[in-house]
Amino acid sequence: MTEKAPAELREQRARLIASTGLTETVLRERAEAFQLYPEHHDIWATVEGIDMHLAELAGDEQSTELKEARALAARWEEKYFEMVEKYTPFAVQASALREWLPVLRRAVESLPSKCRYHDDTTPHGTWREACCDTGIPARRRAIAEKALIALSETEEQNR
Repeated sequence: MTEKAPAELREQRARLIASTGLTETVLRERAEAFQLYPEHHDIWATVEGIDMHLAELAGDEQSTELKEARALAARWEEKYFEMVEKYTPFAVQASALREWLPVLRRAVESLPSKCRYHDDTTPHGTWREACCDTGIPARRRAIAEKALIALSETEEQNR
């Protein structure tokens, strides 16, 4: 991969946008509305990649105050989600589990219970998920059923 200076990246970005015949604003609006031609979508994806790379490069040049502020914001965000999780009433969590458990069971029951070709779906070797590609849904069903049983037991214990 060739390393480019930020100035070269900005120049490439401008050339890409100009090649579409659209302004950056119009290109962004159409991308957000999923109204781009495939070739324009590819260009927009490249422009977004360049923007992310430029942001990473700028991140190395950020002031220590900005870095500290971002770290503090990240810690506050973690604390917020921790508090929401901690203080969400258990009754709300339990009712959500009771509501969605039957839906999850029906979804799991829609998967085949065994492979079309093999009765045993255990993985062969360390690199295979199941007996064969056809056995993967059956293997995943078995794993999901174990998880659902564990969830059901947890719900019964908390009642």
